[in-house]
Amino acid sequence: MILILNIILVFILNDKIDEINRLTNSAEKSFFSKNYDESIRNYKTLIDSLDYSNEKIYLNLAHSYLLSNDTLNAIENYNFASLTENNKIKSIALQQLGNINEKNKKLDEALSFYKESIIADNNNEDSKYNYELVKRRIEEEKKKNQQNNKKDQNKNSKDNQKKNQSENKKQDKEGKEDKNNQNQDEQKQNKENEKNEKKSKEESVEEKLKKINMTKKKAEMILNALNNNEFQYIQQLKRKPSKKTDKSKPDW
Repeated sequence: MILILNIILVFILNDKIDEINRLTNSAEKSFFSKNYDESIRNYKTLIDSLDYSNEKIYLNLAHSYLLSNDTLNAIENYNFASLTENNKIKSIALQQLGNINEKNKKLDEALSFYKESIIADNNNEDSKYNYELVKRRIEEEKKKNQQNNKKDQNKNSKDNQKKNQSENKKQDKEGKEDKNNQNQDEQKQNKENEKNEKKSKEESVEEKLKKINMTKKKAEMILNALNNNEFQYIQQLKRKPSKKTDKSKPDW
């Protein structure tokens, strides 16, 4: 009975091995013929249905996902492949993770993956080349950012200078306007003072007239009369004949 069971297990095991070999070969053929969807199905069947996986299967499955533009699943399977003790496959998986990050412009992350790839396999010339290339790009971007920052600072400095000049002009203009307003106020105040002074003098004259019981109107009549008398006197002086001097007689 035990012998029969062993024979059955051997047949089952042989069938599984045959199926694994068949799917593996089919997946590889599909991959090299660029039928990536078929390749993914075969590798997934090996992992999920036959519970068979290794670093090579994960690496090739990741390649298939990447070439099908399924970056997320590619990253997941490259990470699985990088867990192996096979340094060559580990180095390739890390290199691919570096490539993905470089493509997405995550240069610091890409540089880190390339460095790990070189540590895993120092003979990986592609990772060495990519490492130096990305390192140079990072340095150039830092230099460019510094130059841009310097330009921005200079621009801000010029803008602030223009702003200060504009504010100074505005303040000068406001100062002139304030001065003009002040002069106008002073002129207005002087006129008011003159008016008040004149009014005060008039009030003072009226107060003096009140003291002698004379109205302003009567004072004006008297003043006009005096002016008339003075005018008539001057006119009379003009009409008097001038007496000729006899030069033959002495002055005395």
